[in-house]
Amino acid sequence: MRRSRPSSHGLALAELNITPLLDLVFVLLIIFMITTPLLEQQLPVDLPKSSQAASANLPDPKSILTLTLTKDGSVLLGPDKVGMDQLASLLAQRKARDPELVVSMRADSSLPYEKVFRALEAVRSAGARLDLANFPDNKK
Repeated sequence: MRRSRPSSHGLALAELNITPLLDLVFVLLIIFMITTPLLEQQLPVDLPKSSQAASANLPDPKSILTLTLTKDGSVLLGPDKVGMDQLASLLAQRKARDPELVVSMRADSSLPYEKVFRALEAVRSAGARLDLANFPDNKK
């Protein structure tokens, strides 16, 4: 039997047709573009409303005392430098003069936790309300 020459219909293509692959990639890209913003939304939460007016909870600015703990371990009560061992008694005296005393504490981020804890104990033992000051980073 004689074999016939291979015709052009029986030849295998040496090139890969990537058109269907590109279609698939574009479809997946569109799907991800649509679903990603939906995933970033937070869950809806119905927060409770306060029965008191918001301004009623704010302290009088004259009753706020700033407590600053510096990097070198210094303790400033308002503008005055005090010792850590005197802090509780000074806060108790201020609390006796002003029953609505609020201590706004600022502490350096590199300060050991023990010093911050001792200052928190002093505020608690004086019976004053505590506010942890949070200032935006201006070093940008």
